[in-house]
Amino acid sequence: MADRIYALREIQDRLAIEDLYDRQLAAAEAFDFEAYDTTFSADARIDLSDFGRPESGYAEYRAWLAGLRGTMVAAQRITGGLRLVLEGDRARTRVPVACHVTMQIGDERRLVHTGIFYDDRLERRPEGWRIVHRVEELAWSA
Repeated sequence: MADRIYALREIQDRLAIEDLYDRQLAAAEAFDFEAYDTTFSADARIDLSDFGRPESGYAEYRAWLAGLRGTMVAAQRITGGLRLVLEGDRARTRVPVACHVTMQIGDERRLVHTGIFYDDRLERRPEGWRIVHRVEELAWSA
């Protein structure tokens, strides 16, 4: 089977979406919520059911993340194998993520390793591509 030939617009969209994920992961690790806001739409829905949290709006999700700052003292998220389906001004992605997080719980520090998938729906908005719905699916934990 021959390699696929991409149109210029699709190449631009793919690069913009890859950049969105780079920004989102760097912002999450740094607790930089202004940068994080450039990756989600204000009306986005986030489902953390696999982690015991109900689906919520972006503002509630952002506040919950901000509340982890004292507990989650360091983090590294490594992604690979972005699966992306473009459909005009919409896209679906599945992103495997290995999360390595140092948690401060009382006087104890714990290193937690978790594998997740971001199952996202994105839309092209006037300000660029934005995540409008995310399901964080637990793959493994150690």
